[in-house]
Amino acid sequence: MSRIRFDEEQVAIYRGRTPRSEELWRKTKELIPTGHAGGMGAFHPYPIVVERAKGCWLWDVDGNRYLDLRLGDWVLIHGHSDEEIRRAVYEQMGKAVQVGAPEWDLGYRMAQLLVERVPSIEKVRFFVSGTDANICALKLARAYTGRTKIARSIGGYHGTADELSVGVSVLRAREETVPLGALVRAEEEIVQIPYNDPDGAEAVIREHASELAAVIIEPVMTAAGMLESTREYLQRLRAVTEELGVILLFDEVVTFPVAYGGAQVHYGVVPDLTTLGKTIGGGLPVSAVGGRREIMDLLEPDAHGGSAPVSIMSTFGGNSASLAAGIACLEKLTPEAHQTMNRLANRIRTHIDGLGRRYGIPLHATGIGNLIGVHWADERVVDEPTLRRDDREKIQNINLVLDNEGYYQTFTGLFLLSTAIGEQEVDGFLHAFERALLVLGYASEPGSDGDRDS
Repeated sequence: MSRIRFDEEQVAIYRGRTPRSEELWRKTKELIPTGHAGGMGAFHPYPIVVERAKGCWLWDVDGNRYLDLRLGDWVLIHGHSDEEIRRAVYEQMGKAVQVGAPEWDLGYRMAQLLVERVPSIEKVRFFVSGTDANICALKLARAYTGRTKIARSIGGYHGTADELSVGVSVLRAREETVPLGALVRAEEEIVQIPYNDPDGAEAVIREHASELAAVIIEPVMTAAGMLESTREYLQRLRAVTEELGVILLFDEVVTFPVAYGGAQVHYGVVPDLTTLGKTIGGGLPVSAVGGRREIMDLLEPDAHGGSAPVSIMSTFGGNSASLAAGIACLEKLTPEAHQTMNRLANRIRTHIDGLGRRYGIPLHATGIGNLIGVHWADERVVDEPTLRRDDREKIQNINLVLDNEGYYQTFTGLFLLSTAIGEQEVDGFLHAFERALLVLGYASEPGSDGDRDS
């Protein structure tokens, strides 16, 4: 992969705004690889170091304010330090934080909220991270079908476990299909299907049907660029897996907020299992696996003579403080909240597409719901092959300018909206985005000299 060339003027502006961030980041790197306790994300020339956050805003250690379009790595659907969620956690901290036994009534209420709104979920089990949830779901699929192989989309991301991270990835600079440190034999259990290609995906699934336990898919391929599935693609996956007795697993760790009940409601396609995470914890660590009763009951001893066929433990899966935060979060995540976020995000996507047409540049936006991806490519980006032709250098330079303008994001052309973001904040973002195009010379007003970096 070629090295990104960043605009020198914008790098100088960035450094001038954030010297304290660089100082503290380098100090932290002496103890923590990447200088980030969670290790997610890469920034040039270095990340800002955040001091505090409230609502849709955060402030770095240099005193700069940013509109947060990253949402704590796609978690904070109601923004930072939401008062109702904070109150719920505070009250629960005075009762019990972690009990290691069934408690009443947090687990029941959280499960009830998910069962009521997610069509595929009849029973649910809680975990901590999206990776945890996907590992559990694949174990259930293998136990239920008696088969071992898993099909996943080319370029998709489902966590860091060996079986989930092997294969083609748009997140790795290196081109190997087995990342360093993963077991080579994990690749033998993975079958890759083309994304947004119904015929191609069906052909691969049929070829491996006798050994295939599950097809795992994100309804929107998020980390790859918020690439939304076509309805036909998901409907075909549902039809062929149902015919062949293969479990269809929707990874909705990121896509849950796109509609009331998740992307499966948006598309009208009901999988056998669903994994959830990020948003459902209200800012604290909670993930979940839910699905058809007969599959989930593989975890239920009483359904199998006192000994569950699948035994999976998660110490913090039922953490009381996290469940309290999750309940408060979901209760606020109403159909009206989804509609508002969708309307604002549609406005952003439409405006960015309009900028591409206005300036005659290959710029366009992808995504559904509150998920927004931005791409610079002659052909619309819809899958991993078209993503490879996306000009990431231009996108990351746009991100650099946006950071300098006070808009915090992933630095990879991905933006998310929270319920704390309103019309005024969107107005500011859209003006800043257009300024970035002009400042970098990627777009030119009529009568100007044109693109300085074609």
